[in-house]
Amino acid sequence: MKTTSWLVGSLALLAALLVAGCASSGSRQTGESQANRFRATDGRTIEIGKATPLNGGRSFRNPHLEKCWVADGFTFNGYDTLLIAPIVCTAKLKDDEHDRLQFAGQQLPIKLINFLQPKGIFPNILLDESQIPQGARVLKFENTIIDYSKGSGAARAFAGLYGAGQPMIRVEGKVLEGDKQLFSYEARRSGTSFVARMGSAGGAQIQAEDVESMMLDLTDFMAAIAGKYSAKN
Repeated sequence: MKTTSWLVGSLALLAALLVAGCASSGSRQTGESQANRFRATDGRTIEIGKATPLNGGRSFRNPHLEKCWVADGFTFNGYDTLLIAPIVCTAKLKDDEHDRLQFAGQQLPIKLINFLQPKGIFPNILLDESQIPQGARVLKFENTIIDYSKGSGAARAFAGLYGAGQPMIRVEGKVLEGDKQLFSYEARRSGTSFVARMGSAGGAQIQAEDVESMMLDLTDFMAAIAGKYSAKN
């Protein structure tokens, strides 16, 4: 009887340890299940960065965005309409930068829409609030230019290869449902394209390419979170 009791107790302990081991393994797998590399629909590999909990959501160390935060449970899905609000600027400007800034502000919503539409996250993407269908479930996307410089053509010609004279734009944005913030980001670009470093492009072209790069990376992140891209190991 003593031997049988000892055997039964040992088997019970072993079973408990096995269950605990499985649970621990499952926990680790869950923690590692957040993919940070994805294959875009055009074949590109994109990286959204590792996520850590922050303020009721997840903060991503995205290599292309300065800041990137998503509320828990939010995936950009389930909404009829994305309303892109007019671009706001809080940056301090020099007297000769207003026209170029206006150009950049026009490019931002154009590039955002151009990259978002093919990804199929939102049935409707609008710039005019009056066009929102009645009864639609709406997200509002607000974007603010918080820092800006048109750069210097002379400095680019002299040392543009090393980053001198490049235009610069920094944008922060947030997505809201009513008053509730569900997503936020901050991004900066300053002469990221090849032609910008070769000194063969004008400031307006460089800035247009910077805005395009920023909006591509932003919408890639949104598509990955929305499940439009397949995860890669």
